[in-house]
Amino acid sequence: MKKFMLATLSVIVIAGCVKDIVYEDQPVPILFDAGISAVNTRAPIVSSGGLPTSPITGIQILRAADIASSPDWTAVSSVATTADVSTAGAVSPTTTQYYNANPSLNAWFMAYYPSGAITANKVNWTITGQEDIIVAPSVGAGNKSSPTTATLAFAHKLTQLQFYVKAASPTAITQWGTLSSIKVNADTALELTLSTNTLASNSTPVNTDLTTSGSFPFTMTTSEAAVGVIMVKPGDLGTIKVTTANSPEQSVGITGLSTTVAGSAHKITLTFNELGGITFTATLTDWATGTAGTGTL
Repeated sequence: MKKFMLATLSVIVIAGCVKDIVYEDQPVPILFDAGISAVNTRAPIVSSGGLPTSPITGIQILRAADIASSPDWTAVSSVATTADVSTAGAVSPTTTQYYNANPSLNAWFMAYYPSGAITANKVNWTITGQEDIIVAPSVGAGNKSSPTTATLAFAHKLTQLQFYVKAASPTAITQWGTLSSIKVNADTALELTLSTNTLASNSTPVNTDLTTSGSFPFTMTTSEAAVGVIMVKPGDLGTIKVTTANSPEQSVGITGLSTTVAGSAHKITLTFNELGGITFTATLTDWATGTAGTGTL
């Protein structure tokens, strides 16, 4: 009887130990980190030293089919997981990603923010001018035998226009009155092609007058003051439209700044002169550095 009890006890002990054994075929989780290239929604995302200065909530992570090399993004039509990015670049996926059990197959990822309408090889957004679209291109995370951290290197896909205003004199302030709005004509239906990481107008483009951020009506002074920001598709600069309390909407073209650059912030200063003249100047500031331009109305 004693021998039977000892044998039974031994089986129980062994069974308990089995739970602690690590098997070689146990799923291996994939690690992520992120950065913003030096170059939430509803405002420009700012980075310092390649890291966001504020947490980013709800990035969209895509995963291509596991393959040794050259992932096929044309077949991807859904989001693998969402995640948050901390100011230290740490990525916290809501759904853990695991390596393929076959050690010859690598894992591949892309990511973007904010969320959009995704179909095969495409992500679509309708922007208001206040969304900052960032995309991390295809990156490999290695495989089960040789795992590597998947570093999501985000970059800005839009260009930022920063508007500043000033009046040339107290008389000009009286003539123009308060600033009612600044609008930029821009493509609002945008489409990202995953396989090429390119952002373009939708196949059915939509051009809309978008209003800059800012608190209007804005009282001008003779000192330069920031009044609003807008983010639009880079390329040809759309028509700028200005309205004041004492003047109807006027369309203005900028010379010297006909083309805008992704990941760059263009500073545009509007100087309101006496007798109805507005002088425009433009410079390119961080996000990145660029050339200046001028214009008059």
